[in-house]
Amino acid sequence: MALTPERYLRLVRLRTLRNRRSELDDYLDVARQRRRMYPRAALVGALSGLLASVFRMLLTGAGNALDALLVWSHAHDGLLRLAPVATMAATAALAVWLVRRFAPEAAGSGIPNLKAVLLRLRPMRAMRLLAVKLVGGVLAIGGGLVLGREGPTVQMGGAVGDEVARRMGSPPRERLTLTAAGAGAGLAAAFNAPLSGLVFVLEDVQRDFRPIVFGAAFVAAAAANVVSRFLSGPFPVFTVPSYPTPPLEALPFFVVVGVLAGLFGAVYNRSLLRVSGWFGKAKHPVGLAALVGAVVGAVALFAPLAVGNGHRLAEEVLLGQ
Repeated sequence: MALTPERYLRLVRLRTLRNRRSELDDYLDVARQRRRMYPRAALVGALSGLLASVFRMLLTGAGNALDALLVWSHAHDGLLRLAPVATMAATAALAVWLVRRFAPEAAGSGIPNLKAVLLRLRPMRAMRLLAVKLVGGVLAIGGGLVLGREGPTVQMGGAVGDEVARRMGSPPRERLTLTAAGAGAGLAAAFNAPLSGLVFVLEDVQRDFRPIVFGAAFVAAAAANVVSRFLSGPFPVFTVPSYPTPPLEALPFFVVVGVLAGLFGAVYNRSLLRVSGWFGKAKHPVGLAALVGAVVGAVALFAPLAVGNGHRLAEEVLLGQ
């Protein structure tokens, strides 16, 4: 049949209608996905904020108990003076035993394992991970080891996202998005900084700038921050005083500080990875953990600010003390 001008126009109109229908179907799919994802992201954020607040409260209580133990030990002589050493050795050994026995993926900060989950290289055993990470984190960090709560809070937030997605029957891709959103919510709750949690998901964890990922991460981080501020108060993690504006002549010194911080950070990261590899090959990891805890306990007897998460030390430095 010859392609007449009239027939050509009809074919063009038909193709245009099909394209518009396809665009409308895509729009409706995205809208349905948003209606499904955003409430779930809000639930993930609220639960992550609640968990982060509970974790912070437990660590505060454990830190206060450790301080009281140090004060008590200094008031006694003999073996009683070594009570913090024995306590830190026991808590470190118990934390390592829990991780090795029940959830090896809870070792370390947890962020590398979370990235492996998002890359679909490892499965996520969310409930087991949450229990071991919470208890082991309180034992290790609250027991005085030089660790921070931010990494564990991020991993626990990711586990919350994975568990919520699994229980609500989310498809695999949405499950990964909710896992990443939970990780960002954990960071937002740990620092009372929702924008940091959002950027953390987009730039470091998921590296996906699709609108649905951006929206889910933002909703989760905002919900986590609301819950965290409601339970812990609307205060920043670090109280920075109002410093006077430095003169322009001081700018080269800031460059030097930045370069030194970068060098020390790189050396620290490489050293940490190497030592972690050595510890991972240890035949008796629980005994080795007890030895490390005892060394940290001995340090705490003479320099209590040098152990723990370093928060109080940073506050004193910021205040010029």
